[in-house]
Amino acid sequence: MVLRLHKHIGIPVILVVLLAAFGFSGCAQNEVQAVSSEVSPAIQEPEKPHTEALSESAADEVPMEAQPETEDLQLSLQTLVEQLPVPETLEDRFSYTYGYLLMEAAMRDVEDLDAVYFARGAYDAGIDHMPLIPEQMMNTVLFEFQDKLISEAARRLEELAAKNLADAESFLAVNGKRQGVITTDSGLQYEVIADTEGDRPAESDRVRVNYRLTYLDGREGDASIRGIPSTFDLNTMIPGFREGLMLMPEGSEYRFYVHPELGYGAEGSTRIEPNTLLIFDVELVEIVE
Repeated sequence: MVLRLHKHIGIPVILVVLLAAFGFSGCAQNEVQAVSSEVSPAIQEPEKPHTEALSESAADEVPMEAQPETEDLQLSLQTLVEQLPVPETLEDRFSYTYGYLLMEAAMRDVEDLDAVYFARGAYDAGIDHMPLIPEQMMNTVLFEFQDKLISEAARRLEELAAKNLADAESFLAVNGKRQGVITTDSGLQYEVIADTEGDRPAESDRVRVNYRLTYLDGREGDASIRGIPSTFDLNTMIPGFREGLMLMPEGSEYRFYVHPELGYGAEGSTRIEPNTLLIFDVELVEIVE
């Protein structure tokens, strides 16, 4: 039900998988749980590449203790990987498919992922090579990258909130001058579509309504099921929706233009962007006794 949704900020799935794979304890574990509770189900673990087809001389092209430059690393890994034949056994076909799909998901979820170093990490883990980064430092790297993602997500939300608020207030400034549009002291704008002389609900009442929520671009956000009115306790509704309903006589139809401050504000919800203007078409079917 859109009128009671909560805030959601996602973190790329692949990062959560990596964080969980290290089995953090204590304070670190609590941080991972706080992030992972806000994301989609984890995807699969990194592939352990098939290496039986590699010759000893080919494997020696990537030194165990050296840290090659990126170009040398790319050439070495490309040489090793391209020597693999087309997989024939079920296990080899599965290994290739697993790696392909994992890399495709990783590249989609993490914009800054370097495919070459990703492959090198999988390669080193798969054949027990000495890692380029000490394992005791990997937890720190994951948390640093997580902090970067959170900071970037917060910045994008702030920019989106500022844009949406400017759009909402620009629209309301023009809309409020239209004939038939009334603006209340709180800033709620409404117009009467069909009027009646029935009773008006109080804040403590429960009501049955037909409604449709749309946004400035015309998209539909939510609606009651056709022919089946929704039932709400007014005191649980967002301020603009509650105030508008308390203006309506039973049987009437109104349209509300809800300023973000009377809706979900700068935080938004899981389905509504921050500072989004909400437009409701509402029919008050009855006040429930």
